[in-house]
Amino acid sequence: MSIFFDDLLESVQQMDEIIKGESAPSADSHIGAIQVKEIRKATGLTQTLPAKGIGIEVATLHNREQDQCEP
Repeated sequence: MSIFFDDLLESVQQMDEIIKGESAPSADSHIGAIQVKEIRKATGLTQTLPAKGIGIEVATLHNREQDQCEP
């Protein structure tokens, strides 16, 4: 696999640990609306899991991806 894929897989695994309460987020960061959608699509995820992972409603993530709101 590529380094990018390995890093992406590690990030998804960390997100899963955070969702399960096994780990705490390491830092806050700002990701633009375009990046949010690109990252989610690159991982093959629907909007549901990432929204749960960061503790927001799916509609909020949808609006963020459409650049309709700023968190």
